[in-house]
Amino acid sequence: MRVFKYTVDHSSGKTIRGMIEMEDRAGVFAFFRERHYRVVAVDLASNVEVALHKLRERLSGISRESVIFFVRQLSTLVRSGLTLAQALESLAAQERNHKFRIVIEALKGDIEKGTPFSEALVKYQNLFSQLVIGMVQAGEAAGILDEVLERLASIGLQELEIRTRLRAALTYPIILVSIALLVLGFLLVSAVPKFLEIFRTTRAELPLATTILLNVSQVMRQFWWLIVAGAAGLFFGLSHYYGTRAGRVVMDQFFLRLPVLGDVYLKIAVARLTRSVSALTRSGIPLLRALEISKGVIGNVVVLRSLDQIRAGISQGKSLTELFGGAGIFPPMVVQMVSVGENTGKLDEMLGEVAKFYDLELEYFLRNLTASLEPILLLFMGLMVGFIALAVLMPVFNLVKVFRG
Repeated sequence: MRVFKYTVDHSSGKTIRGMIEMEDRAGVFAFFRERHYRVVAVDLASNVEVALHKLRERLSGISRESVIFFVRQLSTLVRSGLTLAQALESLAAQERNHKFRIVIEALKGDIEKGTPFSEALVKYQNLFSQLVIGMVQAGEAAGILDEVLERLASIGLQELEIRTRLRAALTYPIILVSIALLVLGFLLVSAVPKFLEIFRTTRAELPLATTILLNVSQVMRQFWWLIVAGAAGLFFGLSHYYGTRAGRVVMDQFFLRLPVLGDVYLKIAVARLTRSVSALTRSGIPLLRALEISKGVIGNVVVLRSLDQIRAGISQGKSLTELFGGAGIFPPMVVQMVSVGENTGKLDEMLGEVAKFYDLELEYFLRNLTASLEPILLLFMGLMVGFIALAVLMPVFNLVKVFRG
């Protein structure tokens, strides 16, 4: 597959530019002509153009929220009696994001050709997770696609709600810290040096706090570019390291060992795992396959490794309760619920209850996060301002003593 850049005209008169993976140029022309677009230009994209395109896609592409609401609307339309093709046509007509509209129209075209919906979704795995594809496949096989879509929409909305609450809880502390750092930088680079230069000209011995403040200020003024470059290098270096297999393991282990936040990080991963496995097994997917599909939604390599060990143990005929307990990472409550589900034959229900429990715990944690962080941040800002005030005022008191003496 090669990447081509294209320019096409929509029937509405809008010109659309983008990139697409196809075997050859003829495939690109056929793809758009089948969907009634007028092809203006198609060229092979260079590696630099592909990299820039991926960056733009991240910044202004199809959001997760759009995909979640698409599944939600599709579920509603299918349950109302529309065929899958009719529902997709309706959603494509009202979609404002031209990139997503092309995807929906492509899905509709595949459905009209007789392609199963799950196979059509496979072409867009960057948008639709293995959880979505696997559950749709199970729903098609069992003839309950509408129920599966509704279940997927519910899962997606729960994940969206958690992300929204997490973002809202962290916004205030981040803004507060950012303002504090900006004010500190301004004081150290601009205001404080001018004020303290007066004391330096007196040639009097400066207090330790004042000397430290002067040295820090001087370093920031002379080497600000090095500080900025170092911070940027550290950020991109850690991002690259996190993208490697070894780096991902080390960083995920570090996150899990963080006080308080590590426990929350683990509970988020466990909630995703149990919610996914519960939904998949309820849709008729075997447990081993459900665990395999769920690997794509966990987001933590340490938990993934434990999941691989559990899958291997199930293949050897071991008890699920024994495997979860022996993994050494799952909380006792999870092991107990798995045991109850395994003994009663209601594993899907018990796993669903685990996910609900951790969702409630996370909601409580996020609700109290801002209230807990606020006094800590205010204390930090108070200490920072107090140190600067002390460093500036101590020489003043010394000068007053000199003049009086």
